[in-house]
Amino acid sequence: MVSSPFRLSIIDYLNAAPLNHGFKHGLGWEHFHLKFHYPSACADRLRDGEVDAGIVSSIEYLRIPNLLIVPGLCIASPKRVRSVVILSKVPPEQIRSLALDTSSRTSVVLAQLLLRERYGISPLVQDLPPDLPLMLETNDAALMIGDAAMRAPRQGLFVLDLAEEWHSWTGLPFVFALWLIRQDAPELPVPGGVAPFFHRSLEIGMAQLPAIVEEARRTIGWTKIELQEYLTENISYTFGEAERESLALFFEKAVRHGFAPKEKPLRFL
Repeated sequence: MVSSPFRLSIIDYLNAAPLNHGFKHGLGWEHFHLKFHYPSACADRLRDGEVDAGIVSSIEYLRIPNLLIVPGLCIASPKRVRSVVILSKVPPEQIRSLALDTSSRTSVVLAQLLLRERYGISPLVQDLPPDLPLMLETNDAALMIGDAAMRAPRQGLFVLDLAEEWHSWTGLPFVFALWLIRQDAPELPVPGGVAPFFHRSLEIGMAQLPAIVEEARRTIGWTKIELQEYLTENISYTFGEAERESLALFFEKAVRHGFAPKEKPLRFL
């Protein structure tokens, strides 16, 4: 037992479900205290020291000091993600105003980078909750992420899949989130420390994929085949060389456009 529990921020989005699954079903129950947040809140809690680790928007690695990355794991998209999209009433190059889903941090940066560098536009932006009719009421387009984006009706709208846009532009996957840990997090008195738990949680999640898909089918409304494809083809959980290269490029562009203070080397647990 640890003297103080290891506080873990859990994101209840479908794309994070396999990473979280083991923890949510009792893995390391004697060590971990689970807290449930949406992505931007997870980052804030980590920065403020209210949690010790979380699946955090990748851009926050540059913004929050003294963080370590759990090696080998991430939420990435090899090509098309389907759950991080700009939905627009006008063609992309005509977007003058963009509503930004307040749940996200990385996607907000990626959306603006893509519009600036690929489409040559810098629309006015407005932070709003993920409510598509509300967002499009006063804006040309809306950035939506996660389960809300998957449920959003797209008829009659232009759809920009942000991972697909990034891949077309760079030839690389896109890394949306990382398991990030504070350097002052408690040490677990077990062989290998805390890192193996994160990998084991994903292993349990992938083994239980049919249960995850069935639960998502009831809440999101996609078919089992679509959800299976989403979790095995649209989303990847492996942080390898291509992901590292992509993250470095994204960080360089984000800093150049003023979305993060400065670049820093990737430091792993």
